[in-house]
Amino acid sequence: MTDLVLKELRLRHAELDLRAEKARIEQRATVTTSPRALVLGRKIKELQAAADGYAALIEEAEEMR
Repeated sequence: MTDLVLKELRLRHAELDLRAEKARIEQRATVTTSPRALVLGRKIKELQAAADGYAALIEEAEEMR
């Protein structure tokens, strides 16, 4: 992979991590038994899974270099 593609992967990973962290902060401020907290929990899991996918791609790309 080119350096540009690797940088784009890192940027996307960082963006997803940031969105997941913002959702965690919002979830902490929400009543834990509310439906909104459950939705945020699912959103956090999805965002973290996507970020982990990008992290795996980045790691694989760096090993190929």
